[in-house]
Amino acid sequence: MVKAYMLKSNKTIDPLNEHPRDCLIINRKLSGLQEEVLRASGHTIEFTPTVLDINDPEEHIIFVDSLFFTRELLDEFVAKSRKLNQHTICAAKPGITTLRTVANTQDVEIYPDRIEYGLHYVPTGQKNKVPVPIIINIDQFYEAFPMPEHIFGEKDYPIPASDCLIAQIDHWTNLWAISIAVILSEGARLRKTSKFKQLQMALKARSSNKWQVLSKLNRIGDNCDIHHTAYIEGSAIGNNARIGAGSVIRASIIGDNSYIGNNVTSEMAVIGEECNVRNGAVVQYSVLYPGTFTMSRLISLSLCGRNTFIGDGVVLSDFRLDKKPVIVIKDGKRIDTENTFIGSCLGHDVYLGAGCVVAPGRMISNETRITPDNCRMIAKCNPDQEIEGYKKIIIRS
Repeated sequence: MVKAYMLKSNKTIDPLNEHPRDCLIINRKLSGLQEEVLRASGHTIEFTPTVLDINDPEEHIIFVDSLFFTRELLDEFVAKSRKLNQHTICAAKPGITTLRTVANTQDVEIYPDRIEYGLHYVPTGQKNKVPVPIIINIDQFYEAFPMPEHIFGEKDYPIPASDCLIAQIDHWTNLWAISIAVILSEGARLRKTSKFKQLQMALKARSSNKWQVLSKLNRIGDNCDIHHTAYIEGSAIGNNARIGAGSVIRASIIGDNSYIGNNVTSEMAVIGEECNVRNGAVVQYSVLYPGTFTMSRLISLSLCGRNTFIGDGVVLSDFRLDKKPVIVIKDGKRIDTENTFIGSCLGHDVYLGAGCVVAPGRMISNETRITPDNCRMIAKCNPDQEIEGYKKIIIRS
């Protein structure tokens, strides 16, 4: 067993005010995902405040506590490092995956040919050497989504599908983006399966149609109540979930005890435990923490914290009308995400009243309650008086 030393930090992710290891990715804490990958790759984990506190002459790896990585990425990095037999640092070749996981908001070193992450390999007897970058091309496949040229400038908007993932969770955009990337990684694994395995899946589905095959790859929990007209494809449904008539669940994760109403569409989304998504809602490329209650027509490319309330008519905008990349705030500074489409982040226990509009890239602090401006609210209504904020027009026949 090779030791993996985790460098502990006091980071918190705004506006959730949580340490990255406590943040949820596909309904699981980052800490649990890190430990699972390390165990599967044959590593034992130890915690340390700084690199200077590591006194280990044997082979080991070192990583920062905000780092997310898949087993495929870790195994490739360690294998290439062992072959080189030098102190190395993991780097990714810039591309669609690094762009969509918003590398600009991560505490990483960005060079023209690579992005260096907080993951080191140290062979036996080579402590404190200058690390050599191991550059891994983490782009594998991508989904091309049709887009009018006047919106994006090209006819397709590329979304990466890769099982070789790495990102530092240093900002809410990273947390949101890596959650969606993990969902898409399942598609990458399917594409990489052997022809024999693909044939087995086709036989199980009794069809070579990819949609028919995907509809047979669902993972459904115990005691679920799913209406017979609901369509589920390539998704994981937790225990005791309820899904109403006519709902479409595609490439999504639905947590335990969640309620999905009638005619709901969930596409490439993570919906946490005990969430309540009311009739007719669309949740796409978004992450809903446990306890979210939404009546909004659409939640797109956004992250909603624990126990949020999103009223009817709320709009979480995900596109600037000037077509420039979305700007976000980190540590009080404006950062260009280089991404055209990004929604917003609602902290824990945020309530948005009916009709609120949130601009792209904004974040709302925990426990905030917001209602529209008074001029849009009918607060008082007396037959003999003006309605506050409005003119009353009387029509006589």
